[in-house]
Amino acid sequence: MKIIVAIVSTVTLLFTGLFLFFMLNINSTPGAFNYPASNISKTNKQAIAETLKAFQDGYESRDVSKIGDCIARTIDTASIFILGTNPNEIFKGKGGAQTLLFGDWSWWGNVQYDIGRLYADQITDSVAYVALPGNIRLDFGNMVFPLEVSGVMVQSGNGQWKFSKMQFIYGWNTNYIIFARIAAYGTLILLAALLAFICIIKCVVSRKK
Repeated sequence: MKIIVAIVSTVTLLFTGLFLFFMLNINSTPGAFNYPASNISKTNKQAIAETLKAFQDGYESRDVSKIGDCIARTIDTASIFILGTNPNEIFKGKGGAQTLLFGDWSWWGNVQYDIGRLYADQITDSVAYVALPGNIRLDFGNMVFPLEVSGVMVQSGNGQWKFSKMQFIYGWNTNYIIFARIAAYGTLILLAALLAFICIIKCVVSRKK
């Protein structure tokens, strides 16, 4: 019995160690932001970068009294649709954009967008797809995660580019998440098997007495 318990305990510790290793490495994504060269005119890319700079300024100041100003400069409220990092974070229209920014600026963390690595692909004269990397230092736990933002931007009559569609994505290595889940399942199964084995042995011993 002691040998079996020792073996199961060792394997359980191994699975636990693997789980911790994978969970601690889910935000290590080397090469994740190697975007191709942008397919857009220099003038339009600079104009898009200016909009993104205004967006970054809002996320740096985190002054909720300036949410309206940020939206006016960066978001097309008539067509905006936003997906957040969580499954239930779905926002539409001006009200949705206000809700997102209020939550992000109040409780999410310090976000830094790497505008210098912006990727922009011009779809039509007034529509472009954009993507840029960044990172966030969460207010809770002071943890830092890689971040990606992508979306569709439209150009208004005055030449200003604004977001029409947006998606925020954590740049986690999903392979590590999958392996961590497998390790977690393995740990639970082994612990359950160990407890069941101990219970069976105790029942057998008590009956013999």
